[in-house]
Amino acid sequence: MLLAIDIGNTNVVIGIISEGIIIDQWRLTTSHTRTRDEFWVTTNLLAMNAGIKTEEIKEVIISSVVPPLTNQFYLMAKKYLNKEAIIVRHDLPLEIECLVDNPSELGADRICNIFAARDSYSLPQIVIDLGTATTFDIVDEKGRYLGGSIMPGIETASFNLVEKAAKLPKFHLAFTDSVIGKNTIQHLQAGVMWGAVDQIDGMVKRILSETNWKKCSVIATGGLAKLIARHSNSISDVDSELTLHGLWKIFRKLQRQSS
Repeated sequence: MLLAIDIGNTNVVIGIISEGIIIDQWRLTTSHTRTRDEFWVTTNLLAMNAGIKTEEIKEVIISSVVPPLTNQFYLMAKKYLNKEAIIVRHDLPLEIECLVDNPSELGADRICNIFAARDSYSLPQIVIDLGTATTFDIVDEKGRYLGGSIMPGIETASFNLVEKAAKLPKFHLAFTDSVIGKNTIQHLQAGVMWGAVDQIDGMVKRILSETNWKKCSVIATGGLAKLIARHSNSISDVDSELTLHGLWKIFRKLQRQSS
Protein backbone atom coordinates (compact mmCIF):
# COMPACT_ATOMS: atom_id res chain seq x y z
CA MET A 1 0.00 0.00 0.00
CA LEU A 2 1.03 3.58 -0.68
CA LEU A 3 0.77 6.41 1.83
CA ALA A 4 0.01 9.53 -0.24
CA ILE A 5 0.24 12.91 1.48
CA ASP A 6 -0.95 16.16 -0.07
CA ILE A 7 0.11 19.14 2.05
CA GLY A 8 -1.81 22.31 1.23
CA ASN A 9 -1.96 25.73 2.82
CA THR A 10 -5.32 25.02 4.47
CA ASN A 11 -5.54 21.23 4.72
CA VAL A 12 -3.35 18.15 4.65
CA VAL A 13 -4.98 15.23 2.85
CA ILE A 14 -3.66 11.78 3.74
CA GLY A 15 -4.66 8.84 1.59
CA ILE A 16 -3.99 5.11 1.65
CA ILE A 17 -3.90 3.75 -1.91
CA SER A 18 -3.67 0.17 -3.10
CA GLU A 19 -3.37 -0.66 -6.82
CA GLY A 20 -4.84 2.69 -7.76
CA ILE A 21 -7.81 2.39 -5.40
CA ILE A 22 -8.06 4.91 -2.56
CA ILE A 23 -8.78 2.70 0.45
CA ASP A 24 -9.39 5.64 2.76
CA GLN A 25 -8.46 9.29 3.10
CA TRP A 26 -8.48 11.93 5.81
CA ARG A 27 -8.33 15.71 5.85
CA LEU A 28 -6.37 17.49 8.60
CA THR A 29 -6.04 21.20 9.30
CA THR A 30 -2.62 22.41 8.18
CA SER A 31 -0.63 23.28 11.30
CA HIS A 32 2.89 24.67 11.26
CA THR A 33 3.42 23.86 14.94
CA ARG A 34 2.83 20.11 14.91
CA THR A 35 5.84 17.80 14.89
CA ARG A 36 6.61 14.63 12.96
CA ASP A 37 5.66 12.63 16.06
CA GLU A 38 2.26 14.33 16.34
CA PHE A 39 1.57 13.79 12.66
CA TRP A 40 2.41 10.12 13.07
CA VAL A 41 0.12 9.69 16.09
CA THR A 42 -2.74 11.15 14.05
CA THR A 43 -1.96 9.14 10.93
CA ASN A 44 -1.55 5.91 12.87
CA LEU A 45 -4.80 6.38 14.82
CA LEU A 46 -6.77 7.17 11.66
CA ALA A 47 -5.35 4.11 9.90
CA MET A 48 -6.08 1.86 12.88
CA ASN A 49 -9.64 3.18 13.08
CA ALA A 50 -10.09 2.29 9.39
CA GLY A 51 -8.69 -1.20 9.95
CA ILE A 52 -5.48 -0.46 8.03
CA LYS A 53 -2.23 -1.90 9.34
CA THR A 54 0.53 0.67 8.95
CA GLU A 55 3.12 -2.09 8.59
CA GLU A 56 1.50 -2.87 5.24
CA ILE A 57 2.49 0.58 3.93
CA LYS A 58 5.37 -0.10 1.55
CA GLU A 59 5.98 3.35 0.03
CA VAL A 60 5.32 7.02 0.77
CA ILE A 61 4.88 9.95 -1.63
CA ILE A 62 4.44 13.60 -0.70
CA SER A 63 3.07 16.61 -2.56
CA SER A 64 3.54 19.84 -0.65
CA VAL A 65 3.27 23.60 -1.04
CA VAL A 66 4.33 24.15 2.59
CA PRO A 67 8.11 23.53 2.77
CA PRO A 68 8.44 23.29 6.60
CA LEU A 69 5.79 20.56 6.71
CA THR A 70 7.37 18.71 3.79
CA ASN A 71 10.33 17.98 6.02
CA GLN A 72 8.18 16.98 9.00
CA PHE A 73 6.25 14.39 6.98
CA TYR A 74 9.43 13.19 5.27
CA LEU A 75 11.06 12.63 8.66
CA MET A 76 7.86 11.02 9.96
CA ALA A 77 7.97 8.43 7.16
CA LYS A 78 11.65 7.76 7.79
CA LYS A 79 11.31 7.42 11.56
CA TYR A 80 8.08 5.41 11.84
CA LEU A 81 7.84 3.57 8.53
CA ASN A 82 11.54 3.33 7.68
CA LYS A 83 10.73 4.67 4.20
CA GLU A 84 12.39 7.35 2.07
CA ALA A 85 9.41 9.32 0.87
CA ILE A 86 9.24 10.50 -2.74
CA ILE A 87 8.85 14.28 -2.88
CA VAL A 88 6.98 15.54 -5.96
CA ARG A 89 9.09 18.18 -7.72
CA HIS A 90 9.20 19.77 -11.14
CA ASP A 91 12.43 17.93 -12.05
CA LEU A 92 11.09 14.38 -11.62
CA PRO A 93 11.21 12.44 -14.93
CA LEU A 94 7.49 12.71 -15.59
CA GLU A 95 7.67 13.67 -19.28
CA ILE A 96 5.60 16.80 -18.83
CA GLU A 97 6.77 19.44 -21.29
CA CYS A 98 6.36 22.75 -19.46
CA LEU A 99 6.17 25.77 -21.77
CA VAL A 100 6.64 28.30 -18.96
CA ASP A 101 9.47 30.61 -17.93
CA ASN A 102 10.43 28.72 -14.77
CA PRO A 103 9.02 25.20 -14.25
CA SER A 104 10.36 25.18 -10.68
CA GLU A 105 7.64 27.68 -9.75
CA LEU A 106 4.90 25.15 -10.50
CA GLY A 107 3.39 23.82 -7.27
CA ALA A 108 3.58 20.09 -6.54
CA ASP A 109 -0.20 19.83 -6.21
CA ARG A 110 -0.62 21.31 -9.68
CA ILE A 111 1.92 18.83 -11.07
CA CYS A 112 -0.14 16.00 -9.56
CA ASN A 113 -3.37 17.41 -10.98
CA ILE A 114 -1.90 17.81 -14.46
CA PHE A 115 -0.38 14.34 -14.42
CA ALA A 116 -3.64 12.70 -13.35
CA ALA A 117 -5.85 14.72 -15.70
CA ARG A 118 -3.70 14.04 -18.78
CA ASP A 119 -4.06 10.33 -18.14
CA SER A 120 -7.79 10.33 -17.38
CA TYR A 121 -9.48 13.01 -19.50
CA SER A 122 -9.41 13.99 -23.15
CA LEU A 123 -7.06 16.70 -24.39
CA PRO A 124 -6.85 19.67 -24.55
CA GLN A 125 -7.91 20.49 -21.02
CA ILE A 126 -8.21 23.06 -18.29
CA VAL A 127 -7.72 21.85 -14.72
CA ILE A 128 -9.30 24.04 -12.04
CA ASP A 129 -8.36 23.48 -8.39
CA LEU A 130 -10.63 25.27 -5.91
CA GLY A 131 -8.50 25.46 -2.79
CA THR A 132 -6.85 28.22 -0.77
CA ALA A 133 -6.25 29.70 -4.21
CA THR A 134 -8.25 28.87 -7.31
CA THR A 135 -5.77 27.74 -9.94
CA PHE A 136 -6.20 27.17 -13.65
CA ASP A 137 -3.76 24.86 -15.47
CA ILE A 138 -3.90 24.55 -19.24
CA VAL A 139 -2.71 21.48 -21.15
CA ASP A 140 -2.80 21.41 -24.96
CA GLU A 141 -3.74 18.63 -27.36
CA LYS A 142 -0.16 17.31 -27.27
CA GLY A 143 -0.15 17.03 -23.48
CA ARG A 144 2.12 20.06 -23.04
CA TYR A 145 1.64 22.36 -20.08
CA LEU A 146 1.04 25.84 -21.49
CA GLY A 147 0.76 27.75 -18.21
CA GLY A 148 -2.03 28.90 -15.96
CA SER A 149 -3.65 31.48 -13.74
CA ILE A 150 -4.16 31.98 -10.01
CA MET A 151 -6.87 33.90 -8.23
CA PRO A 152 -7.92 34.05 -4.56
CA GLY A 153 -9.81 30.98 -3.42
CA ILE A 154 -13.50 31.33 -2.60
CA GLU A 155 -13.06 30.71 1.13
CA THR A 156 -9.93 32.88 1.22
CA ALA A 157 -11.71 35.79 -0.45
CA SER A 158 -14.80 35.52 1.76
CA PHE A 159 -12.73 35.26 4.95
CA ASN A 160 -10.63 38.31 4.04
CA LEU A 161 -13.74 40.30 3.14
CA VAL A 162 -15.32 39.68 6.55
CA GLU A 163 -12.01 40.35 8.32
CA LYS A 164 -11.54 43.71 6.60
CA ALA A 165 -15.14 44.94 6.89
CA ALA A 166 -16.15 45.53 10.51
CA LYS A 167 -19.92 45.34 9.97
CA LEU A 168 -20.01 42.27 7.72
CA PRO A 169 -20.92 39.02 9.55
CA LYS A 170 -19.46 35.59 9.04
CA PHE A 171 -21.54 33.52 6.65
CA HIS A 172 -21.92 30.01 5.27
CA LEU A 173 -20.85 29.42 1.66
CA ALA A 174 -24.07 28.56 -0.13
CA PHE A 175 -25.89 29.57 -3.30
CA THR A 176 -28.89 31.86 -3.11
CA ASP A 177 -31.94 31.46 -5.35
CA SER A 178 -31.44 35.01 -6.60
CA VAL A 179 -28.43 37.26 -7.02
CA ILE A 180 -30.55 40.03 -5.51
CA GLY A 181 -30.23 39.34 -1.79
CA LYS A 182 -32.77 40.56 0.76
CA ASN A 183 -30.42 40.75 3.76
CA THR A 184 -26.69 41.06 4.43
CA ILE A 185 -26.07 37.30 4.60
CA GLN A 186 -27.80 36.79 1.25
CA HIS A 187 -25.88 39.75 -0.22
CA LEU A 188 -22.62 38.09 0.78
CA GLN A 189 -23.62 34.62 -0.38
CA ALA A 190 -24.91 35.88 -3.72
CA GLY A 191 -21.86 38.02 -4.39
CA VAL A 192 -19.26 35.48 -3.34
CA MET A 193 -20.78 32.31 -4.79
CA TRP A 194 -22.38 33.54 -8.01
CA GLY A 195 -19.41 35.85 -8.48
CA ALA A 196 -17.05 32.88 -8.21
CA VAL A 197 -19.02 30.94 -10.83
CA ASP A 198 -18.90 33.86 -13.23
CA GLN A 199 -15.19 34.34 -12.58
CA ILE A 200 -14.50 30.70 -13.39
CA ASP A 201 -16.73 30.62 -16.47
CA GLY A 202 -15.27 33.93 -17.60
CA MET A 203 -11.69 32.69 -17.21
CA VAL A 204 -12.49 29.51 -19.16
CA LYS A 205 -14.02 31.62 -21.93
CA ARG A 206 -10.88 33.77 -22.08
CA ILE A 207 -8.60 30.70 -22.13
CA LEU A 208 -10.59 29.18 -25.00
CA SER A 209 -10.37 32.48 -26.87
CA GLU A 210 -6.59 32.72 -26.43
CA THR A 211 -5.95 29.09 -27.40
CA ASN A 212 -8.49 29.07 -30.25
CA TRP A 213 -9.90 25.80 -28.93
CA LYS A 214 -13.49 25.12 -29.90
CA LYS A 215 -13.90 22.82 -26.92
CA CYS A 216 -11.82 21.13 -24.22
CA SER A 217 -12.14 19.13 -21.02
CA VAL A 218 -12.63 21.36 -17.99
CA ILE A 219 -11.90 19.37 -14.84
CA ALA A 220 -12.61 20.79 -11.38
CA THR A 221 -11.11 19.51 -8.14
CA GLY A 222 -10.84 20.74 -4.58
CA GLY A 223 -13.25 21.01 -1.68
CA LEU A 224 -15.81 23.27 -3.38
CA ALA A 225 -15.61 21.69 -6.84
CA LYS A 226 -18.92 19.79 -6.67
CA LEU A 227 -20.83 22.77 -5.34
CA ILE A 228 -19.48 25.19 -7.95
CA ALA A 229 -19.75 22.73 -10.84
CA ARG A 230 -23.52 22.40 -10.37
CA HIS A 231 -23.92 26.04 -11.36
CA SER A 232 -21.08 26.40 -13.88
CA ASN A 233 -21.62 26.38 -17.63
CA SER A 234 -18.02 25.46 -18.39
CA ILE A 235 -16.99 22.67 -15.98
CA SER A 236 -17.36 19.28 -17.69
CA ASP A 237 -15.93 16.95 -15.02
CA VAL A 238 -15.52 16.93 -11.25
CA ASP A 239 -12.75 14.84 -9.70
CA SER A 240 -12.44 15.57 -5.98
CA GLU A 241 -9.60 13.06 -5.61
CA LEU A 242 -7.56 14.24 -8.60
CA THR A 243 -4.46 15.13 -6.55
CA LEU A 244 -4.38 11.77 -4.76
CA HIS A 245 -4.83 9.98 -8.10
CA GLY A 246 -1.95 12.06 -9.43
CA LEU A 247 0.26 10.99 -6.53
CA TRP A 248 -0.52 7.35 -7.27
CA LYS A 249 0.12 7.72 -11.01
CA ILE A 250 3.41 9.54 -10.40
CA PHE A 251 4.50 6.85 -7.98
CA ARG A 252 3.68 4.09 -10.50
CA LYS A 253 5.52 5.85 -13.30
CA LEU A 254 8.67 6.29 -11.19
CA GLN A 255 8.37 2.69 -10.02
CA ARG A 256 8.21 1.41 -13.62
CA GLN A 257 11.18 3.55 -14.60
CA SER A 258 13.31 2.14 -11.81
CA SER A 259 12.44 -1.51 -12.47
